[in-house]
Amino acid sequence: MKKVGILGGTFNPIHFGHLRAAEEIREELRLDKVIFIPSGIPPHRAASEIVSFAHRYEMVKLAIAHNSFFTISDIEGQRAGKSYTVDTLKLLKKEIEAKFYFIIGLDAFLEIDTWKSPKELFTLTHFVVMPRIGFKQEEILAPLRKIFSEEIKRKGDVFILPTGNCVYFCPIFSLNISATHIRRLLAEGKSIRYLVPKEVADYIYRKGLYRRGNGKEKDLS
Repeated sequence: MKKVGILGGTFNPIHFGHLRAAEEIREELRLDKVIFIPSGIPPHRAASEIVSFAHRYEMVKLAIAHNSFFTISDIEGQRAGKSYTVDTLKLLKKEIEAKFYFIIGLDAFLEIDTWKSPKELFTLTHFVVMPRIGFKQEEILAPLRKIFSEEIKRKGDVFILPTGNCVYFCPIFSLNISATHIRRLLAEGKSIRYLVPKEVADYIYRKGLYRRGNGKEKDLS
């Protein structure tokens, strides 16, 4: 059965940090492909902070165009209402026969017990956690113990759950890039070169995204 990575996010905008993380994890876990899923209406973010789904989808599409292992899904943009991961995964399971590996940052994973139907989530997919510097693997257990009363086994960097799925601890070389910083630079009319792919930067400038007031951003292509 194929092994498919799932990388969801607002991608507001997508940047090299997202792309490098997906590539390292794909290689480390020998995934057959990674599906990028831009969120529709994220339940934990204010809609006013995010450009339209159409813009974010197009930027991701441009960013991954040259990697044959990467693909994109508009599954969350097609659904009405808030985009809950558990609902997305259930729909994907109907469409794709594969083992799923949901790629997630540590900060988000530590709050996973607050997500919709967290126990069901762990029946649908493995999780791949990208830690931060100074992180101790044992921290992964805190949210899991809130969800499961049964014993969670551990084998090296892998936590084996009562559902039969696993949580993989997967350190990567983290690029210190954030979408928040990119948006701030754009609002100030500063360069975002080397933070996002050129195609994404060109799209942002062409569409006038993330600018402040009526000033026109500099086209740095």
